[in-house]
Amino acid sequence: MAAAMEMKTYLRTSSNLYPNLYLFIVGNPGVGKNRIIRVAKRYMNELPEFHFAPTSLTGAALVDTLAISKRFIARLPDPPIEYNNTVITAEELTAFMHKYDDEMVGLLSAFYDPDPYAQSRRGRDIKIKIDHPQVNLMSGTTPSNLIQLMPDSAWDQGFTSRVILVHSDERIVADDFAQESRDLDTHLVHDIKMIGALNGEFTVTQEYRDAVNNWRALGEPPVVNHPKLLHYKTRRRVHLYKLSMVSCADRSDVLLLTKADFNRAMGWLLEAETTMPDIFTSGGTGTDSRAIDEIAHYINVTDKGDGVPEHQIVNFARTRVPMHTILRIIEIMVASGQIGAKGIDRHGHRWFNTVRGVTRH
Repeated sequence: MAAAMEMKTYLRTSSNLYPNLYLFIVGNPGVGKNRIIRVAKRYMNELPEFHFAPTSLTGAALVDTLAISKRFIARLPDPPIEYNNTVITAEELTAFMHKYDDEMVGLLSAFYDPDPYAQSRRGRDIKIKIDHPQVNLMSGTTPSNLIQLMPDSAWDQGFTSRVILVHSDERIVADDFAQESRDLDTHLVHDIKMIGALNGEFTVTQEYRDAVNNWRALGEPPVVNHPKLLHYKTRRRVHLYKLSMVSCADRSDVLLLTKADFNRAMGWLLEAETTMPDIFTSGGTGTDSRAIDEIAHYINVTDKGDGVPEHQIVNFARTRVPMHTILRIIEIMVASGQIGAKGIDRHGHRWFNTVRGVTRH
C-alpha cells in the first residue's frame, strides 16, 4: 500500500512526508519470506505504470533506474505532479546487495527522503538530475545474512534507521495438497488500485495530534534499548506517521488521520519492535558458537553410557575450529553446563557427557 501511494499523497510536518517504506522481512530459511514478497509483487503489478527496479543493482544502476522511472500525474484543475519512483522487491537481500556498499547505502538514504538529486559522471558526457526521487524497498533475509552484510558501523548510520525490521520464525503447517486458488483476490486488486489512485495531503484530527503529543511527552514508550537500534529509535515517529498513512488509506479514501490510525500504526510498530532484538541474537552466532553446538551433539550421540574421551572430542573438533581454540571451547562448554566430566580413566584422560547425564566425581 505504501508503494502504491508513491508520492501522490503526503503528510505535512516540518516538510512533506511521504508514505514510502523500507522493510526487511527477516527469518530463518523456510518461514515463507519469499512467498510474501512474490505475492506482494503480484498485487503491485496490477497498478498501471508501476516501475520495479531490477533485483541486482549497483549504485549507478539504481540512479539510472530512477531516472527512467518517471511519473506524471494530471490533477485537473490542480497542477500536475511529476516525480521519479521505483520499487525494489528482492526476495534475498544479498541478491540485491551482494556486499555492503557505501555508495548504494548512501543513495538509499537519500531516496528515502525525496530531496533533489544530481549526478555528473566524469569521462562521459552524462548529467543526471532528478528533482523528486523516491524508492520503496521490501527484501527478505535471514538473521545471519543480515548480520554478516551489515558491519557494526552500519547500525550507527542513517540507512538502517530508515528500515523497519519485521522478524518471525513462525512456521505455519498447512496441507501441501489442498486445492487452493492461485488467483489474486479481486477485492484486494480493486482496493490496491483505489489506493494507488489517491492523491493529496493527509490531515490529522485533534485526537490524532493529541495522541502523538501525549506519546512524545511520555518519552515515546516503550523505549527501544538494543545497542544496534539506538539510531533507529530516533526515526520511530517518522515510521509511525508513515504507517498511519497506510492505515488510513486501507480503511478509507478520506485522507484524514484519526486516533484509530494512530493506535493501529502503533500496534504494527510495536509488534515489529518486540522481535527486532531477536534478530541480533539468532543472527550473531559465530563460528565458535556453531562449533559448540556440533560438539555437544557429537558427544550426545556418541556417548553409550560411559561418556566420550577427551582425545576423541578433540579429534572431532579439530576439523571445525582452529587447534589452539579447542581446549578453550571445551572449558567453556563445561563452565556453561553443556557438558560435564564423567570421570578420569587410569591414563589420566577425562571423559565427558552431555549435561543430562553428568555425574560428578
